Amino acid sequence: MKISKHPIIGMALMLTCAIGTARAEHADALIAIGPSNPLATGQYDFDGGNVVNLDTRVYEGEFEGPFGNVWTIDEPGFNALSSSLGGLPAGYSTLPGSTSVSFDALAFTLGSSTSNLWHWDGAGGVNFTPVTGPTVLEIAKSPTVIFSSILDGSATDVTGFVIDTTGSDGFLHKHIDFSVYNTDASAPATGFYLWSLEIHVGSLVSEPVYFVHGLGTYDEEAHEAAIEHVQSNLVPEPTSSALLAFLAGAVVLNRRWTT
Repeated sequence: MKISKHPIIGMALMLTCAIGTARAEHADALIAIGPSNPLATGQYDFDGGNVVNLDTRVYEGEFEGPFGNVWTIDEPGFNALSSSLGGLPAGYSTLPGSTSVSFDALAFTLGSSTSNLWHWDGAGGVNFTPVTGPTVLEIAKSPTVIFSSILDGSATDVTGFVIDTTGSDGFLHKHIDFSVYNTDASAPATGFYLWSLEIHVGSLVSEPVYFVHGLGTYDEEAHEAAIEHVQSNLVPEPTSSALLAFLAGAVVLNRRWTT
């Protein structure tokens, strides 16, 4: 890719490429208070100890199984940095302390259909269609009799539950379970499953985030095509002001890490 000679535009273009790459990585979700959106979602590299980005709206994973007729995964997890740890770019701040972090699952429209759970078999061009019974996706944490939400492919939002409560310094690290199964005990279809959540922190609400998880298929090219399809059709490009705000913060952080 040819990068502009203008330093700001060139760096912005490089950051745009980095964001697109980071969206396709397998990582936990990072939640912070952003400068333009009430809640920003991104990724955090715990091994490297740095923020990868704060503009991730599509997350990926691979279901594990089958366990009987159930496929399950607890990725991505949900994370927030503590106020004492720092590390967020300028303009972003940590979550408030001792505050509930919850979610609601969303029905959304692709093409002419609306659904809260979608499936594509991975063959040919990407073509997500609404899931129909008996297949469901269950989002749960223990005890599941209290903390569970079922997505069945209907055109309705589904009320979620409290993922966890931030520590006194705003810190959060919590994994919950995502499971696909058929209610008649038959095997769910292989391929890729798509669903969406909005995250709530107190009165703050995130933009919708999307999950594209493979089940019984390990075609990375198809997985990446599915992610690109979701990004192109459901996720608007970041505004130039938001991009430059993150860029400015990234430059500051880079100076901090290299000095």
